[in-house]
Amino acid sequence: MIGTKEKVPSEIAYLPNGDIKWGSLIAPHVWRYQWTKLELDPRRTGFGDGEVGEDGDAVGDDDDGTEMQQGIALVPTGSARQPVDIIADYLKQVKAHLLKALDAQYGKELWRTLPITLVVTVPAVWSDAAKDRTLQAVSKAGFNQSELPQLKQTLTTTEPEAAAIYTIKQLQGSVQAAQLNIGDGFVICDLGGGTVDLISYKVAGLEPTLVEEATVGTGDHCGGSFVDRSFLLWLEKRIGAHTFMTIAGCRAQDISHVALPPKIGRMLQEFTLSAKSGFSGSELYWLRLPAPLSAIEDPERGMCDGELLIEAADMMEMFEFSVPRTLRLLSEQLQDARRTGNANIKYIFTVGGFAESPYMFNRIAEFATSQGYIAVKPAYAWSAVVRGACTKGLERRIAPTASSPPTTSSTVLNRKSRRHYGTVCNRKFVAGKHRLAESYMCPYTGTWRADQQADWLIHQGQVLSTAPGSVHGKITFFYSFWEDHKRVVTVPLLASDRVSAPTRARDQHVYKVAELRIDLTCVPKDMFVAQRSPQGKPYHTLSYEVEIVVSSVLEFSLTVNEKRYGSVTAKYM
Repeated sequence: MIGTKEKVPSEIAYLPNGDIKWGSLIAPHVWRYQWTKLELDPRRTGFGDGEVGEDGDAVGDDDDGTEMQQGIALVPTGSARQPVDIIADYLKQVKAHLLKALDAQYGKELWRTLPITLVVTVPAVWSDAAKDRTLQAVSKAGFNQSELPQLKQTLTTTEPEAAAIYTIKQLQGSVQAAQLNIGDGFVICDLGGGTVDLISYKVAGLEPTLVEEATVGTGDHCGGSFVDRSFLLWLEKRIGAHTFMTIAGCRAQDISHVALPPKIGRMLQEFTLSAKSGFSGSELYWLRLPAPLSAIEDPERGMCDGELLIEAADMMEMFEFSVPRTLRLLSEQLQDARRTGNANIKYIFTVGGFAESPYMFNRIAEFATSQGYIAVKPAYAWSAVVRGACTKGLERRIAPTASSPPTTSSTVLNRKSRRHYGTVCNRKFVAGKHRLAESYMCPYTGTWRADQQADWLIHQGQVLSTAPGSVHGKITFFYSFWEDHKRVVTVPLLASDRVSAPTRARDQHVYKVAELRIDLTCVPKDMFVAQRSPQGKPYHTLSYEVEIVVSSVLEFSLTVNEKRYGSVTAKYM
């Protein structure tokens, strides 16, 4: 164990005897999985050229025969470990530790009589599929009602929103709060291990402070773990590829994003605890070298007395993947706020574990000053997300009063949709408007229709209320069924990140988010209207609506004549 730390490393190790070690309990020489969270979202940013393929990375065998292929960890027994399973195993350890701590703090009986609210945070930049995989891992870990009967509700929130809630609470009575009036705003820059998420908020109410999103949130995969990856690339460059391979077993570019060879893991651990966390722009560091490198004396490569010299210029180089991307995101947020005029931005608040880096904060502060803004790092910035998540859970438990009507249960009144959401539909064919290749004759009515058209329920930048019961999008389907067909419909949920939503479902800027399975078997038969095709074949039609709510995750419901029937389930791509 490396000692007591405020934040537990998101690492897990599977030992040959079947035991599992996690966090700081992993010995330095043990192969561990880390950065696995990045594997939940296939849209990752890499190094150098910028993009990493969706199939993941492959690394060479270690001493135990473990390897990584296409994002799946193959353990010595030959069984595959998917990222969701690795994260679930890690969260199982967290759950066991949590229950042990609750037993010690409150006794085994008392806390088990109290209702529990679970708040799950996800990076806002993640795809909807990645968010769904997160919830799968949470449930597999035992955070569900079957294993935790006291669990009454599970909430999800994006990490920047949780950080914003914490920041707002911290602002109460502060100097910064005195400078914020209704209409003023601030940017939350959430610097995490894998992602950097940014969003601007406008003050919508005072005493208590209420905010709403002023811009569409942005983000990128350029968090603190990318400094770690840059360190590995620098290390190979400094000591040479052949020397590097004696301790890594492969080239730096081939080291897995989720698992590290033991000696490399130990060096990275020491680098993270000393150089990365303490560097402010001018310091130099000596890093211990493992055998056989510790016996090399080569001043030209900075290798002396079993240690390797890391100069300030080297450290700056390692940050040069994350810094430019973060500053670009900040610039885009500020430009968007100015362009729309939605908020008078005054502050940039940096939160998240990576915000504790003095060098990262200094670079952001320099940028903010040059643009006429003030950068502030709130107290306990490293835990702003989890503290904000706890606050969100408590907000949902507080009953409304006469002075606080139940218009919303959140400090954040409104959000903005990050993308367009819709589905595929067919329309009456219009020559000159629709493509001939998209035309077909409807077998039910005998009329010419245009297939593969996009019907958008929600538009990018659309204001999304957080008030209970809010519905953000609604689409009406008019569906036909032959008499012998099962009354279950599958439709694609589409999305587009373009400012202007495409009109065709097969546009290159349209992608499939999920398959929606709409079960209409429990809708009363008298709700279906009997019809006959031009050839006299009987069929039935039904008009129904699918409603969508966009919060941290997507929620769906089905209504027929304003009554809820059946179910809508989503299978994410």
